Amino acid sequence: MSSTLQILDQDKLCKETPSSSDIEINQTLTQDELPPKRNLFQKTRDVIYPIFLRYWFLLGLGIVIGLAWAFPQVGKSRGDIQAQYTVKWGAVIVIFLLSGLGLEVSVMLKTIMRWRLHLVVQVINFGLMPFVMYGIVRFFIAVHADLGHSVYKGWMIALSTSTTVSSNSIMTRNASGNDGAALFNAALGNVLGIFISPALMTAFQNDPLVFEPGTPRGNPDYLNVLKNLGLTVLLPLVVGQVIRYLFSAKVKYIAAKLRFPILNSLALLCLVWSVFCDGVASDAFHRTSGLDIVAIIFMDIFMYLFGCFVCLFVARLPWPTKKVPKWVTRWRFSKQDSVAIMYCGATKTVSMGIPLINVLYSSSSYGIVGLLSLPLLMYHICQLFLGNFQVGLLKKWVEKGEREEGLPTN
Repeated sequence: MSSTLQILDQDKLCKETPSSSDIEINQTLTQDELPPKRNLFQKTRDVIYPIFLRYWFLLGLGIVIGLAWAFPQVGKSRGDIQAQYTVKWGAVIVIFLLSGLGLEVSVMLKTIMRWRLHLVVQVINFGLMPFVMYGIVRFFIAVHADLGHSVYKGWMIALSTSTTVSSNSIMTRNASGNDGAALFNAALGNVLGIFISPALMTAFQNDPLVFEPGTPRGNPDYLNVLKNLGLTVLLPLVVGQVIRYLFSAKVKYIAAKLRFPILNSLALLCLVWSVFCDGVASDAFHRTSGLDIVAIIFMDIFMYLFGCFVCLFVARLPWPTKKVPKWVTRWRFSKQDSVAIMYCGATKTVSMGIPLINVLYSSSSYGIVGLLSLPLLMYHICQLFLGNFQVGLLKKWVEKGEREEGLPTN
């Protein structure tokens, strides 16, 4: 009996003990399951690619500015490709057509009735920003700052313009904000700007300290500006909304396949390239001292960030105590609305500002027009760089609020 048990134990041990062939097979399988070693190129790609996906637009800005600096003749108005039509019309039409296609019609209709939101945006953009800039200019004059007079005039023109036509809606959408509110305020602001911006400039030109006596004055061609705005902004937006309403499912499918937000951003880069070509071609940078350029950049950055702070403060209205009054709660806008208010309230348009300068100084040389356009042009570049840097931060802020409130984050 004991011998039989020993034989059974030996058989069991043989079955449990792996043979040499089994060990080789297991080793082979283990080696096959190991991930292949990555070379230096693959490791570098894994690090750079996520950064590129996040900041490709900022890289694109640097590229188009470099191209404009090297070859301004190509993209300037009345240049090699007639950019005043092919780019300044074409890019804006593409942006607003795609925006109309990408936005639900019901959302747009609800947004139109948000009069309180629109009032906040337009009051900050047309009321606060230009008059704060006017106070700063008067301060610089009072302390005899060593800046050119054209810088002061350029600042007043830049801050008297309306909100930008295209970039605010794109950045609002990318930051998970209320892109319907941004789209409507872009259109509304530029319609109002046709009348308000010249009126502001007329008021500021009455100050002889800022605008010396003899400064040229012009009368804007309101009908022509309205026609251009209608054809490049309003009509494409309406056409896009009609197509979206009639073929909603197909439009959603095409938008996902073609990636409308990326196409919008590429169109915006084309617009920036052409605008910067105009600035370089007018010799504005070479006609301005280094001190003036540094002052323009720093003041443009300050004014944009100041506008962002005021917009967010007014929209969210922080309260020092935990117990918040009911009127504060009723006043506060959602985080999505606050993003739209910030981008629309703090940004300034080049597409309406440059024509305004051309009208006001039509009797002056092309170089003077370029010189006065420089603060607005640099403001546009600063708001694009800073605004796109803010996109990631604002998106996290909005999604955090949605999670806290139990709302979907898509």
